[in-house]
Amino acid sequence: EEKVKKELQKSLSDLQKQQESKHEEMTSAHRQLKVEREVHQQELADLRSELQSVKIKHEKNIQELMNLLKQQQDDAEAQIRMLKMELVEEKNAVKTQCRHLEKIKVECDKLTEELSQREEENRKLRRKYEFVKQELEKKDKQISNEEDHLRRMNEARLKFKDQLHHLEMEQESILTIIGSEIDAACEIFSRDSMEKLKVIES
Repeated sequence: EEKVKKELQKSLSDLQKQQESKHEEMTSAHRQLKVEREVHQQELADLRSELQSVKIKHEKNIQELMNLLKQQQDDAEAQIRMLKMELVEEKNAVKTQCRHLEKIKVECDKLTEELSQREEENRKLRRKYEFVKQELEKKDKQISNEEDHLRRMNEARLKFKDQLHHLEMEQESILTIIGSEIDAACEIFSRDSMEKLKVIES
């Protein structure tokens, strides 16, 4: 019994030692867990703070991005309105230019028709000019022939005039000679008559 008792005491002692050891281990583990929990809580607090900071920064960035997008949207809408106004002005300008071009086309058609008429008139005038030119050439040739004829007639007239003058001079010379001869004959006849008269009177 004594032996059993000792063994029981030893077992009880061992159990107590094991219990104390386990208790110390539990206490140490509890302290370690507490430290780790405090560390984790601090890390969690830091993470929450960092997350809050990131969230605030993210919200700020989102707000800035939204403001930027709104500004860009406003600028784009303003530019679109301006482009629409410019497009309307361009359309009006194009319409005006189209009307102007249509007027120019009508005017060009009129000028083309007038040019065709003028060209036809010019062709008629050209034909008339050629006809008149030919007639003038004929007239010039006829006048030239008539001038040649007149020149020849004038030359003949001058020649006849010279011949007439020469004949007149010859006639005058002959008449002078005849007159002289008549005068001489008359003088001789008169002288003979006087002599015959004297003979008769004596």
